Amino acid sequence: MNKIKEAIFSSRDPTFHKKIPIILLLFVIGLVMITQKEPSVELPKEEVKEDSPEISVLERQLENKIAALLKKSLGTAKVDVMITLGSGERMVYEKNEQIQQDNGEEQRNDHQSFSGRKSTSSEVVFGQAASSGEPVLKYIEKPPVAGVLIAAEGTESAGVKKKVIEAVSRALDVSTHRVAVIPYQ
Repeated sequence: MNKIKEAIFSSRDPTFHKKIPIILLLFVIGLVMITQKEPSVELPKEEVKEDSPEISVLERQLENKIAALLKKSLGTAKVDVMITLGSGERMVYEKNEQIQQDNGEEQRNDHQSFSGRKSTSSEVVFGQAASSGEPVLKYIEKPPVAGVLIAAEGTESAGVKKKVIEAVSRALDVSTHRVAVIPYQ
């Protein structure tokens, strides 16, 4: 190794063209070392759930309802619906909110006066006692619809496709650009 360093960094050999073979040799050795496959240690894999069972069930229920309505309105039995929901249900708990207002008058830099400052604070309401009771559930927020794909017979015309998009958009409370309708083949 010392001979290689000496050959590359030697001041006795001022010509670079004699050092090129040594540099190339070192480069190739480096590539071989990098590309050699080291014995890998198998790490335990984490289980990742892509869809929770609750979301899958809710998606299927919505798909079945929309498909049944479209079958009736389009007068065909060939309708498939796929709905993708966003994140899971969100629990919203009851809170005590306190609003404090300071009625003092202050001067701003622009010499205008204004009165009062508001500050709010909130805390979750518990059932019996804060230490042992459960928080009071206000409501459960359903997951938002991320997208809808509909394949239906009879949606070849632009007018029918537009009506289907508008109806599904209103029924699921989702914007029209998140609804796609394709003809059933």
